[in-house]
Amino acid sequence: MIDQLFRARKTLALIEAADDLKLLEELARGPRRTTELAELTRLAPEVLRDLLELLAWSGVLSEDGERWTLGQEWAPLVGSGGRDGVLPLLRIERWAAEDHLNARGIVAALRGHRCPPEIPRRHVGDLAEAMARGARATAPHVARLSEWPDRRHFADLAGGSGGYAITLCRLHGDLRATVYDRPEMLVHAEKNVAEAGLADRIDLVPWNLTADEVPAGHDSVVLSHVLHLLDAGQRAGLLRRVRSALGEGDLVVVHDFLSDQAEQGPEQAALVVDWLANGSGFLLDREGLAAELANAALTAERIVPIKSANTTLMIARCSTTSDWLFS
Repeated sequence: MIDQLFRARKTLALIEAADDLKLLEELARGPRRTTELAELTRLAPEVLRDLLELLAWSGVLSEDGERWTLGQEWAPLVGSGGRDGVLPLLRIERWAAEDHLNARGIVAALRGHRCPPEIPRRHVGDLAEAMARGARATAPHVARLSEWPDRRHFADLAGGSGGYAITLCRLHGDLRATVYDRPEMLVHAEKNVAEAGLADRIDLVPWNLTADEVPAGHDSVVLSHVLHLLDAGQRAGLLRRVRSALGEGDLVVVHDFLSDQAEQGPEQAALVVDWLANGSGFLLDREGLAAELANAALTAERIVPIKSANTTLMIARCSTTSDWLFS
């Protein structure tokens, strides 16, 4: 098992080096000779060939005659020209590993260090693409909730690429949305909304997750993969701001990881360690999340597991009661 972990870390370093050299993006466009790739990377062909062969041994590349191509499994992962693939997520994970998602960062977090919830500006574009990819898999689950037909205008807080707003507005013709996020992220959301032909129904508003009030005028709020970015105090503050912006009976949909709704094991541990390392310490079960909602006068009504993503939807209503009932 230890050998497998060591091999995985070294193989990942090899793939990250290939991404640094733009090899994966270039090969996504078609087969290339070693000399062509050497010119692109400004490396000597004999030196580059060592890297290419190791990538082939790892299944990332294959050699066809004198030309290199992406491996059979890697071609769909990388996508066309590096877009709509895993490279943005690969870059974000690499940043996190170098910044705080490492032994030093975990120890610092355990001793009270908190990472900012916002990713650095240089990686916002990668985050936007990764969020758009993720939304295509999970937003349909949110959009199919039975609570939406009587809603008219929802706020997508820290809505990133706009993927959830686009999916919900496509499925519900009378629904409007406002995506709230940092200005540099909204540049990417604006592009996605325009391409979807929904600029007349989806507004984009610059917004600070930890400081700004939630504007009034909505009858529902979506918090997708937001709460795990924040520590307990910040979560409490955000939920109070959400409640202040809504009226009695209005809808709040939380999409996140809940510890008692997933099979415990290495994959889940690898997911949760992100929140341990950033200092948020987000490891709530459904009772814990419902209690945090109740403290903000939000009553949890039911949960809907998304088994394919190992995440859960918690549906809540604005209420003056602190009780909750799951179904």
